[in-house]
Amino acid sequence: MRWRIRAGTAAATAALALVAGVPVVQADPVPMRPQVYDKVSRDGWHLNIRIENEVVNSIPNLANAQNSREGFVTASATATAVGGANPITDSIFILGYQLGCQSDVSAGLQYGGTAGLGPVGSLGLGGGILPSAAVGVNGGAAGFVQTVLQPGVIVDLPLSNMTLGPSGQAMLDIDNIHIKADACGGDVTIRSYAYLRVSTEAAHTQFAIYGDPIKI
Repeated sequence: MRWRIRAGTAAATAALALVAGVPVVQADPVPMRPQVYDKVSRDGWHLNIRIENEVVNSIPNLANAQNSREGFVTASATATAVGGANPITDSIFILGYQLGCQSDVSAGLQYGGTAGLGPVGSLGLGGGILPSAAVGVNGGAAGFVQTVLQPGVIVDLPLSNMTLGPSGQAMLDIDNIHIKADACGGDVTIRSYAYLRVSTEAAHTQFAIYGDPIKI
C-alpha cells in the first residue's frame, strides 16, 4: 500500500473532472473540533500544544479507483514552552495525520491456477520502511481469483515540522494539502496529530494530541 501527499486544490480536481465530462460529486468540507493539551515537565517547563482551524474535505477519487481514497486537509498547530529553569537544548514540533486502512490489497489480484504466493515483504512510507507480517497463500486449480489481504494498517504521515523558536513558540500551518491512500480494500479513516518533544540537561519530555477520527 502506498501513501502519498502533495499540495493541491479541490478546484483543480473539479476542473479536471469537468474537462473529462465527469460530474463531480463532493461532500462538504467538515470543520473539526479544536484540540488542546497542557503539561508541566519534571523540570518546570509549562508546555502547551493545540490544533485549531482544522477542516477535512473528502473528495471522489480522481482516477475513479475503488481502492483509492483522497481528500484535502487544512489545520493550524501551535506549541509553546514557558517558565522552565533549565534551558531547552533540543526540540521538535510535528503536525501530521494518522491514516488507517481497513484492509490492504496492494499485492493485487492473481488469475489462473499457478502455485501459492510467496510471503509479503514490506510497506514503504516516504523514505522509510514499515515491517509487515509475512503471509503465505496457496493457490489451487485453474480459474481461481485471489488477493493477499494484510491486517488493518495504520501509518503516521508527518506533514510539517519545526523546532521551538527563541521565544519558546512554534507555529505550523497546512492549507488544502492533498492526502491519498492507495490499495485500501475498505474504509480509510484519518485523524490529525500534533507532537512535541523538548529536551533539557535535566529532562526529556514528549507528548501528543489527536484530532477526532473521520472517514475520507
